[in-house]
Amino acid sequence: MSESQQKMILDILLTGQRITVLQLSTKPVYSMYGGKRISELKEKGIDVKDHWVDAENGKRYKEYFLQKTEIKRIKRGNKKWV
Repeated sequence: MSESQQKMILDILLTGQRITVLQLSTKPVYSMYGGKRISELKEKGIDVKDHWVDAENGKRYKEYFLQKTEIKRIKRGNKKWV
């Protein structure tokens, strides 16, 4: 299950979208372990970036993304990441 979730997350990130752990807990990924899946992608050599976002309610959360150069590197490579 975790590898299919990793693939879904990577597919989302490869579109240039930014995603949060809260978003990963809903459609289409449905992962209660989004942070763990991101860590697993990083362990596989994928350079997932993150930054803190301040919400209107005063809380903070991380948003994950791939830089354009990383997206190009992954797309032109022939290595199967997940």
